[in-house]
Amino acid sequence: MRAYALLTAAVLVLAGIAPLSAKPYEARCKEPLPTFTLGEKSNPTNAQEAALCACIWQSLGGWEREVSEKIAKGKEREVSQMHMRAFPSRFGSAMEKCGGMKL
Repeated sequence: MRAYALLTAAVLVLAGIAPLSAKPYEARCKEPLPTFTLGEKSNPTNAQEAALCACIWQSLGGWEREVSEKIAKGKEREVSQMHMRAFPSRFGSAMEKCGGMKL
């Protein structure tokens, strides 16, 4: 759960939202991605959310996909500290590249 909180906070900061005051949209994907948040005023359609999820998944590399799957399954303890620290930045970059900050 700590990884989810860190990922959420990192994504909110990237989106320019103060984590404590925000009530962001939670995206849930069919791909093995952790639940993540979008901007406070985001309200994507199901098709937009699915396209974003697919794009993020395609943008992640090998180790990033492995980390994503483990976090999504609640197996953060199986991920190295180095990868846990690096993942939010990589995930945030993928989300930005895929237009997640504009939804």
